Amino acid sequence: MPLKHKPIMDMFDTSVTVFGAPGRYVQGQDALRLVGDCAATLGSRAVLVVDAAICDMLAGRVKESCARAGVELTVLPFSGELGGATGAELQARLGGRLATVIAAGGGRAIDAGKALAERIGGRLITLPTVASNDAPTSKNFVLYDQEHRLLEVRHLMRNPDFVIVDTGILASAPKALFRAGLGDALAKKFEADACLRSGGATMFMAKSTRLAHRIADHCYETLIRHGAGAWSAAGSGHVTEDFDAAVEAMILMAGLGFESAGLSLPHALTRGIPLLPGGGNIPHGVQVAWALIVHFETLRLETPAELEALYRTVGLPLSLGDLGLAPMSSDLEALADATLGARHANNTPFKIDARMLVAAILRVEARAEKRSLAV
Repeated sequence: MPLKHKPIMDMFDTSVTVFGAPGRYVQGQDALRLVGDCAATLGSRAVLVVDAAICDMLAGRVKESCARAGVELTVLPFSGELGGATGAELQARLGGRLATVIAAGGGRAIDAGKALAERIGGRLITLPTVASNDAPTSKNFVLYDQEHRLLEVRHLMRNPDFVIVDTGILASAPKALFRAGLGDALAKKFEADACLRSGGATMFMAKSTRLAHRIADHCYETLIRHGAGAWSAAGSGHVTEDFDAAVEAMILMAGLGFESAGLSLPHALTRGIPLLPGGGNIPHGVQVAWALIVHFETLRLETPAELEALYRTVGLPLSLGDLGLAPMSSDLEALADATLGARHANNTPFKIDARMLVAAILRVEARAEKRSLAV
């Protein structure tokens, strides 16, 4: 049965600061070998919720590690969409037994594991196989409807007990997924800045700690320094110093930054982008990357030159045209309305309305068109 508790999102109190983090973060080449030892500290049974596409590649290694540590393992491949019934469906397949959940794969599979952990009240280990997002460190997970529109953001009572990041696996993942993770992580500093300046609430519904804000800053600094080099290594299977540093920023620093320092307009815009024709097919982190450019324009801030240079190096979008989208004005109005309905849209230094947001998007597009004509 699900745990009975007061939903964390009901605990709104920005008179206090809150910092949340996973129990332990482990990163390095062949770190996967430690998953059994970590699971053994939490109990004698574990269930591996793993993306079905990588089950054959990963499940055997996890089984071996758990067997060495004396942990009984059940494997539940996960495929399809992550919806409101996902947790209950996985619980039914598990048979109601209490077990530590090992969630392995990309963001969708990890969120499916979180949904199961919430249902059974189990401890949680996350094992990302791509650096496409910072979900592995966080307590929240996202559910979608049949049209892949955001249905609900749910929150566990605590962050994962262990996060195990095998950089050897991540270095072999597709470069496009690395690009998405980079786009997502680069926004965290600027969202934390906006949240702090506005006195807004973080994902813990409290105000940001100084440490979390500094982590978000350092995430950006690390990616500006190491991002281009990491991009060169991504997909090659070779772990370089640049790649290792960027992965730490994209998973650990970005995760701690967004939860404990707060989000703002870039993530609010991801509520509206799927309403654009073709927008729902764009990876989350790539959506965030474009939304960050709109964030700067809306708040009348200059896009940092070093950021724009990195965007160009890795192929992140500076306009809707770069995303392959050509929305009508009515599409942008729908996007703005959905965006401003998200809580994060309030974490800005001044109030933004739909007219301001649409105007900012159009200015971004006009500037991009002017650049293209000048080439």
